[in-house]
Amino acid sequence: MTHQLGLDVVYEKLVLLQHFAYGSERYCAVRLPGSEQDQGGGAMDEYWSWVKGIVSSYLLECAVRIRILQDTVKDGADAKAMADLDAATCADSRLGTIVSGDFPVSVRETCNKIIHARKAVPEFAKAIDAGVEFKYWSGDYRLSGTKDQEPWELILHVGSWAHAVAKFLDAADAADLTVYVGQDWY
Repeated sequence: MTHQLGLDVVYEKLVLLQHFAYGSERYCAVRLPGSEQDQGGGAMDEYWSWVKGIVSSYLLECAVRIRILQDTVKDGADAKAMADLDAATCADSRLGTIVSGDFPVSVRETCNKIIHARKAVPEFAKAIDAGVEFKYWSGDYRLSGTKDQEPWELILHVGSWAHAVAKFLDAADAADLTVYVGQDWY
């Protein structure tokens, strides 16, 4: 028997990741981290810590649960169906951009990169609102590490990734691939 995955928790985290990724600029336009008004106030340091902590935790939780789901069925009759869903989900989604390395940008592989990253850094951008320049989280998360002593680097587009993973879970559920996961008789 595998762990009880609690996929509802994954959906919750995916929604929150999307909100965070897509709403960061507007949020920061109000808070003004990294602006002239922030000089000595530490708002940027505080915001960076929130982004790093929240995004890392949510990405890891989702990635581990998704990989457990995939690994639970990988040797069974549903393995091909699960792989096909991953490929279909990624066909019209841009989960990330490969900076270095040679690997597919799929749900499975991006989950692997999240789990095995040796370095994970939120990417920030600058914007101007009402004549004030400020910094905000761009929604991208730079992950890097090694696999078989070969370095890799991926810029994960967190909002797109979260949306694609939710679509993947919806499709897996519709295909009855999640029904018995976590049950003693699977």
